[in-house]
Amino acid sequence: MRRYHFDLVDTNAVTDAGGSLLDDDNQARKVARHLVHEVREMRPELIGRGYVVIVRSDAGDEISRTEIDHPESGGE
Repeated sequence: MRRYHFDLVDTNAVTDAGGSLLDDDNQARKVARHLVHEVREMRPELIGRGYVVIVRSDAGDEISRTEIDHPESGGE
Protein backbone atom coordinates (compact mmCIF):
# COMPACT_ATOMS: atom_id res chain seq x y z
CA MET A 1 0.00 0.00 0.00
CA ARG A 2 1.05 3.55 -0.71
CA ARG A 3 0.06 6.83 0.90
CA TYR A 4 -1.77 9.35 -1.27
CA HIS A 5 -2.65 12.97 -0.45
CA PHE A 6 -5.76 14.75 -1.70
CA ASP A 7 -5.64 18.53 -2.07
CA LEU A 8 -8.54 20.87 -2.79
CA VAL A 9 -6.95 23.64 -4.84
CA ASP A 10 -8.14 26.98 -6.17
CA THR A 11 -6.06 29.61 -7.93
CA ASN A 12 -4.76 31.06 -4.63
CA ALA A 13 -4.67 28.33 -1.99
CA VAL A 14 -4.29 24.63 -1.30
CA THR A 15 -6.37 22.84 1.32
CA ASP A 16 -5.10 19.40 2.29
CA ALA A 17 -8.18 17.20 2.24
CA GLY A 18 -6.24 14.42 3.94
CA GLY A 19 -4.19 11.37 3.13
CA SER A 20 -5.00 7.69 2.73
CA LEU A 21 -3.20 4.39 2.40
CA LEU A 22 -4.43 2.86 -0.86
CA ASP A 23 -3.53 -0.07 -3.11
CA ASP A 24 -2.64 1.85 -6.25
CA ASP A 25 -3.07 4.97 -8.42
CA ASN A 26 -6.40 3.75 -9.82
CA GLN A 27 -7.88 3.47 -6.36
CA ALA A 28 -6.57 6.97 -5.55
CA ARG A 29 -8.30 8.34 -8.68
CA LYS A 30 -11.58 6.74 -7.57
CA VAL A 31 -11.26 8.33 -4.13
CA ALA A 32 -10.60 11.71 -5.78
CA ARG A 33 -13.75 11.40 -7.91
CA HIS A 34 -15.72 10.54 -4.78
CA LEU A 35 -14.28 13.61 -3.00
CA VAL A 36 -15.25 15.82 -5.94
CA HIS A 37 -18.83 14.58 -5.81
CA GLU A 38 -18.91 15.17 -2.03
CA VAL A 39 -17.62 18.71 -2.47
CA ARG A 40 -20.23 19.38 -5.16
CA GLU A 41 -22.99 18.20 -2.80
CA MET A 42 -21.73 19.73 0.45
CA ARG A 43 -20.20 22.96 -0.91
CA PRO A 44 -22.12 23.90 -4.08
CA GLU A 45 -20.85 27.48 -3.75
CA LEU A 46 -17.43 26.20 -4.94
CA ILE A 47 -18.80 25.08 -8.32
CA GLY A 48 -17.76 27.45 -11.08
CA ARG A 49 -14.81 28.86 -9.15
CA GLY A 50 -12.01 26.80 -10.65
CA TYR A 51 -11.43 24.32 -7.83
CA VAL A 52 -9.74 20.98 -8.48
CA VAL A 53 -8.86 17.93 -6.39
CA ILE A 54 -5.23 16.95 -6.94
CA VAL A 55 -3.96 13.53 -5.92
CA ARG A 56 -0.30 13.39 -4.93
CA SER A 57 1.89 10.46 -4.00
CA ASP A 58 3.73 10.54 -0.69
CA ALA A 59 6.79 11.70 -2.67
CA GLY A 60 4.81 14.71 -3.94
CA ASP A 61 4.28 13.50 -7.53
CA GLU A 62 0.93 14.47 -9.05
CA ILE A 63 -1.14 11.39 -9.88
CA SER A 64 -4.33 13.05 -11.12
CA ARG A 65 -6.32 16.26 -11.22
CA THR A 66 -10.14 16.37 -11.25
CA GLU A 67 -12.08 19.59 -11.71
CA ILE A 68 -14.95 20.37 -9.36
CA ASP A 69 -16.76 22.04 -12.26
CA HIS A 70 -16.39 19.08 -14.64
CA PRO A 71 -15.77 15.93 -12.56
CA GLU A 72 -16.13 13.64 -15.58
CA SER A 73 -13.13 15.29 -17.27
CA GLY A 74 -10.36 14.27 -14.91
CA GLY A 75 -8.72 11.64 -12.83
CA GLU A 76 -7.50 9.31 -15.56
